[in-house]
Amino acid sequence: MAFNLTKLTELAKPQSEKAKELARQRKENRAWMRVSQDVALCLHYYLRTAGLTQKEFAEQLGVSPVYVGKLLKGGENLTLETICKLQTVLGRNIIQVARPYATTFTVTINRATIISSDAAYSPTYSERSSINNTYIPIESTAA
Repeated sequence: MAFNLTKLTELAKPQSEKAKELARQRKENRAWMRVSQDVALCLHYYLRTAGLTQKEFAEQLGVSPVYVGKLLKGGENLTLETICKLQTVLGRNIIQVARPYATTFTVTINRATIISSDAAYSPTYSERSSINNTYIPIESTAA
């Protein structure tokens, strides 16, 4: 097999400006593209388990079937409005926002555990009945 330098130079051309721009855009948008792909996988799973077609799902969302197709490809930059619509139709959260201002605390009283995720409300409990182990707040403090 003979070495053809002309053919090699022709094949190993430098990248065009268009290819460089596409690579730059992919790198810049990598974070939201991954989230969009995760949403797309969630939608695929929902449609499969619910036995819905893209057209039926589009009608529930109030969008066109073409837009649902774009969502399912995983390359769509979703707005908060669209995410809320999706979560409403799915009946579950697909995106979660960290809430550092809300803390969870646990109070244990006589074998009963009370868990609250509201940092602004911390009740003090007293035993009401030793027979059924129910508790009622006797004093509440708001932060």
